[in-house]
Amino acid sequence: MEAYELYRNNKLFINRRYQRKLVWSKKEKKDLIDSIMQQYPIPLVLLAASQDNYEIIDGMQRLNAIFGFIENHFPIEINGIEVWFNISDYPFAQTQVNKEIISKKIDVDFLLQEQVSAFIQYPFPVTIFKTGSTDEINETFRRINSTGIKLSPQEVRQAGNVSKFSTLVRTIASEIRGDASRDILPLQDMPEISIDSNISKHQYGILAEETFWCKHGIMNVSDLKESADEQLISDLILSCSLGTPFPASKVAFDNYYGSGTNDKSKEIEVKINAIGQENIRTNLLTVFSEISNFVDHHLKGVRLKNVLNPSSGSNPVKEPFYTLFMAFYDLIINNNKKPFNHEQIKKSITDISSKLVKSSNYTTTADRVNNINICKGLIQDYFKNSDSTFRSATSYIMDFQAYLMKSKTEAAIYDFKQGFYKLDQENRSFDEDSFYKILCNISAMANLGKGKTGFLFIGVTDKLADTKRVAQLDSINDIPSYHEFGIVGLEREAKIKKVTLDSYIAEITRRLSVSELDAGLKTRVTKDLTPITYHGNTVLMIKVVCGVEPVYFDDKLYQRDGANCVEVKGSKQKEIFKLFV
Repeated sequence: MEAYELYRNNKLFINRRYQRKLVWSKKEKKDLIDSIMQQYPIPLVLLAASQDNYEIIDGMQRLNAIFGFIENHFPIEINGIEVWFNISDYPFAQTQVNKEIISKKIDVDFLLQEQVSAFIQYPFPVTIFKTGSTDEINETFRRINSTGIKLSPQEVRQAGNVSKFSTLVRTIASEIRGDASRDILPLQDMPEISIDSNISKHQYGILAEETFWCKHGIMNVSDLKESADEQLISDLILSCSLGTPFPASKVAFDNYYGSGTNDKSKEIEVKINAIGQENIRTNLLTVFSEISNFVDHHLKGVRLKNVLNPSSGSNPVKEPFYTLFMAFYDLIINNNKKPFNHEQIKKSITDISSKLVKSSNYTTTADRVNNINICKGLIQDYFKNSDSTFRSATSYIMDFQAYLMKSKTEAAIYDFKQGFYKLDQENRSFDEDSFYKILCNISAMANLGKGKTGFLFIGVTDKLADTKRVAQLDSINDIPSYHEFGIVGLEREAKIKKVTLDSYIAEITRRLSVSELDAGLKTRVTKDLTPITYHGNTVLMIKVVCGVEPVYFDDKLYQRDGANCVEVKGSKQKEIFKLFV
């Protein structure tokens, strides 16, 4: 099966600018495999060729199901018996087992050898679309997916739409869900950033129940799978960019996506251009971060849903959340304030749903203005003027989580260190060797290439064993985590040094500024040191912006090789210099 070999050799790619997430249920996957086993025709797979790689235009769900079956992710039922693909009868798949890339089932019923042969020899209908035009690919995808078959209205709007508005919606939504990644990904990376649930159990990387939206009851799992989060994000972008609460309805959304009878897509594009895409993204994520900090750190285990509407039952609370967000947005972004009395904010918004104007569908602009003013009036006394124009340490929470997730598919750009002190019970001293390695990594990130940026986070563990070790040595209970990352923070090291956290960060800055790093690099790094507070623990983000040429450290040239830092020697150094042309 050539397609599977392309898959495992990283030759099949998807483009997240327009592709959906992996959303098929196990039943849909099993039905497809059953059709193949019985030699029924299946829908065409459409690929766009680019040199020896192929971008999947249509057929991502089908290919994922086929490859998942080959790799023993699920069985099918034949004559009432569950049977699994026999990897041993497919030599190429067996080589993947031998390399420990995949694993196979044991002590189960397998397909017969002739059934395996029939499966891998099935004539898959594939059309290869040869084009060098991104616009042609986008339009092809849009035409295939805009009919609305099995898609929610929001998925139809986003399908093949690469306007600044839809791109902004997609970017912010993925960062909040926790599946942020680069745009172009190998198909085999998609499960890592696709949404699973406690019911479906696909073994995907993102559990719906743990996302911001479902964890706090703002929407339910089915809402999330149908992209209701992207509709809410588009609602917020429109409201904040147009300067007035959006009169949300299907017709109104369609119009601003350019698919309605009254095309208003240019209006929102003009607004986004005037404000700036990155400014809009930063403003929305700043507010989301403050709300996330509030609900995770100050509600003490109570879901935001049960605060906003204690009688909501199993119903989501999208409209009350919209109201709360817009009130926070006005206070934080428009009035440069920050929350300081979270307990009073909690009391003020308790059962706020009962005070808001409700509608069977969506409220009008006038009703939404009224609701936002009610909420703002209740909480504004517990916000104070911000003494800085810079973002607060808690306003980076969503960005931080996005960086953690992106590191799964872009390991070279991100690195994580638990801290600067040795994890040695007998010798909790500053680890000079580790600090030297951090300097090497900073230099390596500075050689990513022209226009590239790397990120190093101090106060984060990426191995459970290290998280447990820190907890044991520093007597810390309930270390906050995000997926497999432990947010151990730097407060514990400041305590060891017997200084304040601010003094400790100042000392780290001083050490960096007097180090042997390239002079220009030192200047860029030290001005971009950013403390991030996550669930009460402070992480130091070191942002490494590449210059116009490679840098040496200690007379050596370093580069990032995946998650590792390696020295580049001899003629291979030419490849690094080519990255800066």
